[in-house]
Amino acid sequence: MTITKRQFSHLQAMGIELWQLKNSDKKHNNDGHHYLNIELSALVDTHIFTDILHCLGCSVGEVNCDNNALSIGLLTWQFSEQTDISLTKHHLVTPSINVLKNSPLLKQALWQKLQENSII
Repeated sequence: MTITKRQFSHLQAMGIELWQLKNSDKKHNNDGHHYLNIELSALVDTHIFTDILHCLGCSVGEVNCDNNALSIGLLTWQFSEQTDISLTKHHLVTPSINVLKNSPLLKQALWQKLQENSII
């Protein structure tokens, strides 16, 4: 399908890239991370998770959970076995909530990443 230059500029103005995969699993599994499965019911019981949602301006009811990804509005959050935190425009990768809550340095790094990218 071809689009005109005008249509392309309208899509860009709305923040829509021309080529996007519709299946988020395929989109994010090619970056070398092994993502952990997520149980939303276990996350809801942790204080740090609800604090992060609150700072993002979301409630638990607005979170959709796939096996290995949380959809929070335009943001996709996934948990990795690695201890680094990465944040792109619409994709957050962190260690598991248990690792985050037990590491003050990782919590600090997460808040800094969120502030740097104007997410909170």
